[in-house]
Amino acid sequence: MTETVSRQRSLEQERAAHAYAAVKNEKGKKDKELKSLARSAPASIQSNGLGQTLAFWKARKEEHHLALYHALSGWLKKQLSLKDDRDLLEWIATEATSLQYRQATAEALAYLNWYKRFAEAELKEG
Repeated sequence: MTETVSRQRSLEQERAAHAYAAVKNEKGKKDKELKSLARSAPASIQSNGLGQTLAFWKARKEEHHLALYHALSGWLKKQLSLKDDRDLLEWIATEATSLQYRQATAEALAYLNWYKRFAEAELKEG
């Protein structure tokens, strides 16, 4: 049990570190918009689904949408052991099983909790 608790804590720390770096990397670029998107991202995934939310962000081609898409995609590809050059959205649409999709969604929501916290702490309102 101690190993499981240690692994969970370690995974939480990895999520936090990745999210923090991603937010810091975008600081000063569309802060207000990215902060707003980070706040709404978990609800968007819960109501529309991970695939549809990612597709929407990618289609918008706006800096803040792409920033969050790439941050989340990078994290999920690492956790799902997908190759770096692999497009997450393509994998979801063509190969992911129902179980993998549910796991990816759960991991996305866990990651976005950290991303949202850091966006609120580090990014300016206006």
